[in-house]
Amino acid sequence: MRRGLAVAALLVALPLADLTPARAEEDTCTRQSRRVRLPNGFAEARVSFVGVLGNGRNRTGESFPGNDLRELRLVVEWTEIEKVHHQRLELTSPDGALYQRFASTFTGTGRSLSVVTRLPVTGSAITDSGLYGEWCAEVFLDDEDAPIARRRFFLTPP
Repeated sequence: MRRGLAVAALLVALPLADLTPARAEEDTCTRQSRRVRLPNGFAEARVSFVGVLGNGRNRTGESFPGNDLRELRLVVEWTEIEKVHHQRLELTSPDGALYQRFASTFTGTGRSLSVVTRLPVTGSAITDSGLYGEWCAEVFLDDEDAPIARRRFFLTPP
């Protein structure tokens, strides 16, 4: 009898519980950078953003006005890396979908170097579709599945 009451109580309580699964990728864009070992040394990358505003001025940071941003420059600063490598930069839009993937090749010399990717904003699908909110930029080295760096940025609505 006691077991039956416990089962009945559980069946009554289950619909009241929040059964929404936790997002597997919740808060995944906060990790800034990691250092990885390569066959010929190490590599580390950091992502920063420079917005080119409508008046031509540059603005560095993580939050940009979506209605006055001509382009966003995604700057990946590589350190300690040598030889030829491939960089893949993936942008995830506020709705969680992959917005665009950029690929480039660079040659490291053991010194710091920057790879700049330009993302048009004004007059693009971003403003046409109202893709305002939190974005995520992830950087991958060569054929790695895990990003070496990631960082979020915000486009504020007009």
